[in-house]
Amino acid sequence: MTELIITSPDQLREIIRDEIQRTTHQHPESEKDKLMILEEFRKYLPENPARQTIYGWINNRLVPYEKHGKRLYFRKSAIDRWLSNGRKIS
Repeated sequence: MTELIITSPDQLREIIRDEIQRTTHQHPESEKDKLMILEEFRKYLPENPARQTIYGWINNRLVPYEKHGKRLYFRKSAIDRWLSNGRKIS
């Protein structure tokens, strides 16, 4: 096991940010391919649907999503494609 010595709160924040980006496969320069959590996805949609509505879409596989462990994510590029295709998964 590697020993980790943290010298400042800023260093800890940087380590946490890097780890989050690594685990969600998100790159800061790739806003187009950003992974959104459910609440971000809900706010991104023009009609701001209820959480339960989105869970219904997921259950019926009407919306593109990814599952990492127990968490749901929505890839911005896939959602943009879904919206431009009239909400049909391609």
